[in-house]
Parts: sequence; structure tokens; C-alpha cells
Amino acid sequence: MSREDFGGTRERVKEYEHLIGQIRDVISTRVITDAQGSIEEIHVLAGSGRSPKQIVRDVESAFMTQFGLAVDHKKISIAQVQDQGEVPLEQARVKLGAVSFSTTGPRADCHVQLELSGDVYEGGASGANSATGRLRLVASATVAAVEQYFKSTPMFSIDDIVSLNVAGRRVVNVVLTLMTSLGEENFVGSSLVKDDEREAVARATLDAINRKLAMLVRKT
Repeated sequence: MSREDFGGTRERVKEYEHLIGQIRDVISTRVITDAQGSIEEIHVLAGSGRSPKQIVRDVESAFMTQFGLAVDHKKISIAQVQDQGEVPLEQARVKLGAVSFSTTGPRADCHVQLELSGDVYEGGASGANSATGRLRLVASATVAAVEQYFKSTPMFSIDDIVSLNVAGRRVVNVVLTLMTSLGEENFVGSSLVKDDEREAVARATLDAINRKLAMLVRKT
């Protein structure tokens, strides 16, 4: 390779690294090319605000849009560091804030507020104003609020909500499916019904999610 070719490749690498540096949550990056200037490896250091899969997709999209290059995702490696002041997911638990409900004829609307790592997230859901429909809306709104934290497309589906009598007490069980790139995983959460069945549904949904909270970023 001539000095001019080498200089051109080096400038192009700088352009690549500058582009990646504009992607949300990216802290630093290093692009390695071969003698012909083709990309061999892309190493990215990022914060923990989003999943590695999301960052890889952003890198692929950015290269295709800016340079018309299709980069093999296998060439992109993501290393994440915990953001300053952030509570590790292994130590975090989602806490229920408020559950609000309104109905207009056959329509019902539910909003759920959650607290995670000191921040408040809100999710909403609308649907049929039926006995079972209202409970499913609470679970859906709770899931939507959690997904606001992960800033992702829906990861969960609500499979079933069952109310049982156990030792003279009513217990709500919520069955969820977590959708990941590795497949599906089912898990269940439970909560005693105290004064409000809808609040119990929200707590049961969170009980299920809290069991898997630490691994959600790693799998999605």
C-alpha cells in the first residue's frame, strides 16, 4: 500500500469512528481495517442504558445510511460500563407507584407509574371495559412502564391472569412470556389481594418481572 493509500484509509477510519461516536450511549470506539481498507473489526465501549443488540443495530444502520456499507454484525463487539450513579440491575427492583383507572362506556384506560433506579416511568393501556379486560389492562400498563426503562420494543406478552383462594386469602397470579433473541421464557408472579384487585395485578406483574430483571438487558 502506498503512503497515499494508507493516508486515505486512515482518514476513512476516522470517519467511521466519528460516525459511531454519534450513536446514543457510545463512549468510544475503534475500527480495524485490512490492507485494502475493508472493515475487519469494530470495537465499541458504551454505557449500560441500552442493550448491546440495539447498539449493534444502530451501527449497522448508520454505516448503511452514511456510507452504503453493509457491516456484518459478527464484526461488531460491544463492551458496556455502568453509568456513573446508576444502580446495578442486579441490585435494582421495580417499585409500584400509582395505578389509575378510568372508564367511558365500553372503553377502559389504565395508567401505571413505577419507580426504578430513582426515576419514574409510566405506561398506559386501553381496551374493553370488562371484568377480565380491566385486569389485563393493568398488567399491560405495568409491562409498558417497565419497557419505558429499557427503551425497547415490547419484550413481554401476558399469557394469563388467575385469581385463586389460598388459605382463605385471594391471590392473583400473572403469567408472562419474555420474548428474546434466544427464544421464549415463561415465568409467573403472585400477590395477595388486599384492598384493590387491580393493584394486586400490578404487583403480581412486577413480582414476575423482578425475578428476571437482572438478565433482561443481557438477553434482549
